[in-house]
Amino acid sequence: MKRQCTVCFFLLICGALFLLAGCAATGPVGKWQVDRSVKHSFEAGTVLPDHTYYYLGSFAVPDSVIAIDNRFVLRTRVWAQVDISQKMLNGWLSWINTRNFGSCEYYGGVILTPEGAYAGIWYSQNIINTIRMPEPGVLVVFQPISTSGRTCGDSEEGRASGIGLRMRR
Repeated sequence: MKRQCTVCFFLLICGALFLLAGCAATGPVGKWQVDRSVKHSFEAGTVLPDHTYYYLGSFAVPDSVIAIDNRFVLRTRVWAQVDISQKMLNGWLSWINTRNFGSCEYYGGVILTPEGAYAGIWYSQNIINTIRMPEPGVLVVFQPISTSGRTCGDSEEGRASGIGLRMRR
């Protein structure tokens, strides 16, 4: 009986590891890297040519923005594409600067392919992310999180009470 339990436990562990390995094997991993020059450029209102813009959070005041170089295709279920204009970016920055007082700071950085090539930029309240490349020229950019493992502004109390939950488009 003890031997059967041990074998069943071993098979259960192997099955779980197999499932986790399958989930993790979604392509080589790129980088979401902090770069202060990107933050300064974004906050100066620079709209990058030959890039497609996406956002998370509110359309009026996004939590996160990415600009993907048009050499790449973004495969996503969470990012909303937007036709960016100088007026729109300036509006976002105006609201972000107003809302940012006493709130979470925004950071900026570059998105790199698994080979280290430039694939785009990001501007977000959250600085940790996973970038995958399931096939050449295709990127998957997950929703960024903070160093605490939560999205900026969400707390344990807020999650329990429903406060701090944000609608995602």
